Amino acid sequence: MPLLTEKREKSRLKFNFLMGILHAAFYNGGIAFGSSTTVLPVFLSAFTSSKILIGLTSSITGEIGNVASIIPQLFVANRIEHKIRKKPLLVVAISVRAFCWGLLAAFVYFFAKTYPGLVVAGLFILLFTFNFMGGVAAVPFMDIWGKAIPSNLRGRFFGYRQAIGSLAGVGAGFLIKRILDIGGIGFPNNYALLFFVAFILITFSYFALGSVKEPEDEVHKRPLPLGDFFGKVRMVLKTDGNYRRFLIVQILSGSFLLSLPFFVLYAKDVLKVKLAMAGVFLSAQMAGSLVSNFVWAYISDFVGNKRVIQITLLMGIFALLAALFTGNISSGLFTVVFIFVGFFLSGRSIGKTNFLLDTAPVKDRPTYVSVEGSSR
Repeated sequence: MPLLTEKREKSRLKFNFLMGILHAAFYNGGIAFGSSTTVLPVFLSAFTSSKILIGLTSSITGEIGNVASIIPQLFVANRIEHKIRKKPLLVVAISVRAFCWGLLAAFVYFFAKTYPGLVVAGLFILLFTFNFMGGVAAVPFMDIWGKAIPSNLRGRFFGYRQAIGSLAGVGAGFLIKRILDIGGIGFPNNYALLFFVAFILITFSYFALGSVKEPEDEVHKRPLPLGDFFGKVRMVLKTDGNYRRFLIVQILSGSFLLSLPFFVLYAKDVLKVKLAMAGVFLSAQMAGSLVSNFVWAYISDFVGNKRVIQITLLMGIFALLAALFTGNISSGLFTVVFIFVGFFLSGRSIGKTNFLLDTAPVKDRPTYVSVEGSSR
């Protein structure tokens, strides 16, 4: 019987590992078609010259901390911390997230020419909804992977996820360039097509994620009253100095992400690169992420996630320096900036995710995940 149980555990681990990889491939490929660092800023610039509004596309969509997603996380953690199965809530949340991209594609296709203000408003409402539901999904998502993947495999798991996802993103970048270059598909239909492809790929990714077999683990017997739960959060922040320092580092490193949407606008407005170069920049970013993920995976599993976080901070500094100097030499050389951005984003994701899963107490993992999400 123990041998049979071990065989089942290995089979479940392999299946979950594969579903995690497929989820990342389809999701990253899909989300690239609505990238907040390349596609959305250029799309929105056709409707407004406001740098504040354009910058909001990044602040809402995720690369600078998923502003919309932080709202529900503490409440979700309190409601599910006692539940053995977290996947039902995850499935509801990801279904709504996929629908947002389909609705955005329809809005752009039918209303961009006649009601541009409606499209801009719809864009922000749908992005907010997408990321709000991302906040709902984030806590069960992290808890499920914390149970499903053992700690000695998490570096490679998340590294391979991001590598495959980056490869899909590189391919998406070239498809984006081709779609934007096609003369027969003018604005805004070309962007409606981009968002529709995002909807299809993200839907496939969520089918894979919804198929994950969730293991059982230790949970609390009952949920705390909300006031007591917030008291627990304060106690965690007060007594766990290691976790507190981790949060401070994440907040400070997140400040670099404020600059991301303006790199491509600088290239467009100052360096005068062609519109289709947005796809090339995205491919460069994904290529940097692809190459670096194998490095981050090795360092995470065999050196430590603290080292991953430290090296990632250097990548952010290199990206800023490259932005200052490469544009004066050649607009083509400006792609180096996005390579370093890819290094930074992938390293930051792997480092903080695995550090958090390694150090959070099993029963309190939803609380630790939610506080980290709410601190970004």
